[in-house]
Formats: sequence, structure tokens, C-alpha cells
Amino acid sequence: LKNIFYKRGDFCMKNEKLNLQLEKDKIRQEILKKRNNLSTEEVEKKSDLIIQNLEKFIKNAENIMIFMDMKNEVRITKLMKLYPEKSFFIPKITDSKNREMKINRYNENELVLHKFGYYESSSSDFYNENILNIVIVPAVVFDLEKNRIGFGGGYYDTFLKKIRGENKKILFIGICYDFQIIEKVPAEEHDVVLDFVVSESRIF
Repeated sequence: LKNIFYKRGDFCMKNEKLNLQLEKDKIRQEILKKRNNLSTEEVEKKSDLIIQNLEKFIKNAENIMIFMDMKNEVRITKLMKLYPEKSFFIPKITDSKNREMKINRYNENELVLHKFGYYESSSSDFYNENILNIVIVPAVVFDLEKNRIGFGGGYYDTFLKKIRGENKKILFIGICYDFQIIEKVPAEEHDVVLDFVVSESRIF
């Protein structure tokens, strides 16, 4: 009877996790459809407003991790032109099996196109994440409790959890468009809650 109970419990847990993933996938697809329908003009305008709202965080930071935006993502790479005195770092997947990322210092001459369509550094000169003051975090969806739904790879969850354990002073700031914020996302135990979320009209 014990074995039957444990097997039933495992089945329920697996089924619950599957339902959670299906729910996340549905939300992800709905929001991505909206994002994909943005015009270039809308992306530029909304991105500029988001970058303005980031100013109060950026001005006091020295070392900032951003991501290399692609398609209709927030044009976060504009930060580098606005703040040339800051040091910017970008992530690089170094271990797909364990979903691990490391950081390179941004250098335009070292950029190579990744198979998924974004740019990363060709350098193997990695920096310790503890030097960061801010990590700008992408996602498809955020909720009012600062949970996120990414693309499902789990790389940022692994990365953020690792550095949060080592340095609690680093700010995790999610950026998105207003329509990417919903009331509640289906969160899991391993999901990392951010410190702030910034859109074109909100900071929370």
C-alpha cells in the first residue's frame, strides 16, 4: 500500500508540474504574439521610456549586466551609448546541460551571432558575477509580485539563484512593456523573485 501511495503521489506531482508548464506556455504564447505585433516605431518609443525609468538605478551603478536584445525586445543595449562611463557585461551560456551562464565584458569587436539569433561574446575571459551592481533581466511575462516567465530554458533562474546566494546586494531588475505585466504568473519553487520591474509607465 505504501508503494502505491508513493507512486500515486509522484504521479500527482508530475501531473501538477505538467499543468503548470502548460499554463506558462499558454501565457508565454499570448504575450509573445502581442510583442511580435509591435511596430519598430512602437519598440523604439517604448524602449526609450523604459530606459528613462531605469535612470535612477543606473546612475548609481558601476557594473551592469544587460542582455543583447533581439527582435522586438526592449532595446536595452541603448544604455551603453547613454552611459559610456559604465562597465557593461553580457551573459554567455557555458554549460547547456546544467543551464549555466557566465559573464563577459561587452566588447563590440568580440560579438558573434548565436544560433538562437542574439549576439554573445566570443571571448573566454569571464568575470566574477559578484562585481555586478545590477542585473537587467529579460522575460516574456512579469507579475505584480515580480515573478517572471522566461523562454523556458531556466538559464536565468540558475544564474540569479547562484549570485543571490553569494551577494544579496546585487539588484535584479526586470524590464518589459506594460502589456507584459499580468496579475499573477504560475510560479515554481526554483523561480527567483526580482527586486524591481520597470516598464514604460511603471516601476514596482
